[in-house]
Amino acid sequence: MLLKHWAPLSLWLVLLSLSLVNSNILNPLTTTANNEEPYTRDFYSVPTTVKTYENDTVLLPCDYKSSYRSVRWLRDEDLLMEAPYMEEISLNRYHLLSNGSLLVMDVRTEDTGRYYCEMLTPSEKAVQAHAIEVQYAPKVYVTPNGFIELPVGAVLEIICETEGVPQPAVSWSYNNETVIDYLVGNRQTHIVEIKSRNMSGSIECVAQNGVGQPVAEGVELLVLFAPEIRSPQKIYYSKVGGRVQMDCYVESAPLAKVRWYHTGKLIAMGPYYTRQDVEMPLNNTGASTRYFSDMRHSLILKNVRESDMGMYECRAENAHGVRSNYMELTFRPMPCTFKISPDMQSPTSHTLVWQTESFSPVIEFKLKFRQVPSETTVSFTTLASRPEWTELTIPSDISIGPIYTTTYTLYGLYPASIYQVVVLARNHYGWSDSSKILRFATGGEVEFPNYSTESDSGISGTTDEDLNNAADGGDHDDMEITSNDITENSIVAEKDKTLYSSMYAFASSSSAAAAASTASPALSARSYNDLRLNWCIIINCFVIIIVHKCHIKQNLPN
Repeated sequence: MLLKHWAPLSLWLVLLSLSLVNSNILNPLTTTANNEEPYTRDFYSVPTTVKTYENDTVLLPCDYKSSYRSVRWLRDEDLLMEAPYMEEISLNRYHLLSNGSLLVMDVRTEDTGRYYCEMLTPSEKAVQAHAIEVQYAPKVYVTPNGFIELPVGAVLEIICETEGVPQPAVSWSYNNETVIDYLVGNRQTHIVEIKSRNMSGSIECVAQNGVGQPVAEGVELLVLFAPEIRSPQKIYYSKVGGRVQMDCYVESAPLAKVRWYHTGKLIAMGPYYTRQDVEMPLNNTGASTRYFSDMRHSLILKNVRESDMGMYECRAENAHGVRSNYMELTFRPMPCTFKISPDMQSPTSHTLVWQTESFSPVIEFKLKFRQVPSETTVSFTTLASRPEWTELTIPSDISIGPIYTTTYTLYGLYPASIYQVVVLARNHYGWSDSSKILRFATGGEVEFPNYSTESDSGISGTTDEDLNNAADGGDHDDMEITSNDITENSIVAEKDKTLYSSMYAFASSSSAAAAASTASPALSARSYNDLRLNWCIIINCFVIIIVHKCHIKQNLPN
């Protein structure tokens, strides 16, 4: 009874299964991915993933164990080609072999994907899957790119996108030096804060994945800044009818416009004034690119007139600022320089030699000197006054050329003492700037430096303004010089100097003061005061000696 009822049902199930089989044969694209696994046992070949490179040739096997009616190949879901049994066909870069295998020639990056071989028989469809992975060198896309101009203080954001198989590793470089290394991800961002003009250069995103060479793409950053001016010379010396070329060097980005001014008035170029603007060559640092303009701007006076004397201004201007540099054109003498005298020096005198250059005749010199207080003077008395400059006017000798060499001897100096001296020269157009301070020592036991040539730094704690005031006869009460003012090239006397040698030094100083009062009237008042002071100290020394001897006699045994 049960078999009687189940017979129609079983017949219906058989018909349904046949209809499903027929539908699969007619519409294979909809079931390829879902039915590939049950049929792989029907192939001699096995599923394969081929990793290859561009322009290579790849063979995808499809060796079916039984006979088949036709074969078809698909990439992902796209039909590539179909052929009857044992028939070879070629289509573009694809070649179907007689055994059903597929030959892909001249592989490209777009060939990456999954490939399906479908064997069609009258009763079924067998599917085997393969894959091609085309490995290729990375590609880089940077935004923004090319030349970028930004001022100091701006912020630059650079976006780098990469592609490649395998996935590239990303790094950032600045002027070919790595600053950030090994970032993973197809999109990277780099933010640059422009803090100085020296940040100009190439900023690159570098990608590499082991295939081919690393690839870089980036920007050329040009930092914009206000002009920067330098002048090799602040004072130019000349004469009527002479030729003068004033130079100022300007670095800027973008290029600055330069104008010349004389005593505040814009100079019009013409027969009296001409200019030259020359780009400076690259330095020898090995850099092949300069990201700013470096110009030498020259103002040329071919026939100098007296009215051309005065201050000149080199003014540079661009969109980011204005800068100026000032120079002076003068007919005054150049500052004097001291030379070492070849003459023998005595304890109470010293011979000075100096030299200057002037295109107009030098009329006279102004010599200023003063004694530096010694440690002995400071230790024996607290009444030592601040040193004052003694000024002498010395007529100039006749010179054939512009070079003036003068020799002068100072008399009535204290033995074993340190002196400072400066000198100025005057011609028809005025006084020169003060020379640098010269320090020298007279003969005898000296507790400070012996002979010193021209000092570049002057006296410790003394500014250039003080020295100029000293040379110009200003008030020097604020220029107190202590025993620590001269520290270089020191020659220190013996520490166990006896009291008698100290007395001898003061006695010599007294004799020198007396000689100074007769030899130089300009020193008489000062020497007289120093003489009285020294004699008082000598009397004190005698008292100390007498007391000391009495003390020795009392301690002697009877």
